[in-house]
Amino acid sequence: MDKKTNLTKSIPDLMEKWQRYKRGLKGIKITDWCISSDYCFGDPDKLDVATFTIFPIDCMRIINREIKENLPHDIKKVKQFSEKELNYLKNSKYFFNISFVIENLKYAFNEEKARKEFSDTLKAYETMNIDKNNESIKERHKQLVEICNYLKQKSHSTKKLSQMYFVAQIVSTIMEFLLIKEKGRNLRWCSDRGHIASFLDGIMFTLVPVYLHHYLKNRVIDYYIHLPLEIKETDKEYPYDTFIRVPDIITGVMSSLVFTDIGLTVQKEKHCHVLSEILVIIRELLLSPVII
Repeated sequence: MDKKTNLTKSIPDLMEKWQRYKRGLKGIKITDWCISSDYCFGDPDKLDVATFTIFPIDCMRIINREIKENLPHDIKKVKQFSEKELNYLKNSKYFFNISFVIENLKYAFNEEKARKEFSDTLKAYETMNIDKNNESIKERHKQLVEICNYLKQKSHSTKKLSQMYFVAQIVSTIMEFLLIKEKGRNLRWCSDRGHIASFLDGIMFTLVPVYLHHYLKNRVIDYYIHLPLEIKETDKEYPYDTFIRVPDIITGVMSSLVFTDIGLTVQKEKHCHVLSEILVIIRELLLSPVII
């Protein structure tokens, strides 16, 4: 079986970092993986950044408890990080973070190509021998129709499409990596709430399995991915908010980076503390940034 993945081709030294991370998990029984993600897109005063945090699904209860104890707030609610918070970010062995700094995100979306992809997917979907009465399948079919119709509208938002498209493709490449390299078979994704997750009734959650199937090329067929159908911005309760806190903090710091003639700086003092104290995390992220 061809074990090359889009993620390892895009980030040449990824496997070296991944093996170092795995050595830190020695002694932990790992049956599968979870991805949590957070994004900062469209803020004129910040960089466009997306962070994806991978951790063992078997440790979710422990991680949930530890984050609540050590990182009780999202970055926007923190005035200054405590030593306890900084130490947890620095020393926790559970998290493998991949952060993308993106230039000209709108150009990452090829509208003509996407229109053909969505149209072809819809045609293939309608000819497949599947249970059309299944509510989940009916919802996915409805979303595929909706995005095809949306692209025909003159008023459609290329900005939102490019953001959603980028996230869906990156999550798919990470899942491909976990299925091929780690033999994962039951993956989970916890996305941040916001306009990307709720765009067109959560269309990106329908697109992820489509892209993943394309990337796998039938190399793995016995797998399951757990995805929410939609995450509304107005939802007061979201069971995965705790797990998103790590990528939320990293995204907050990364998006505040300012590139100057003498090096990197950040916009706020609280970001500076994370940048200066958590050198391991930030250095890992900056060694292989993916600029689109």
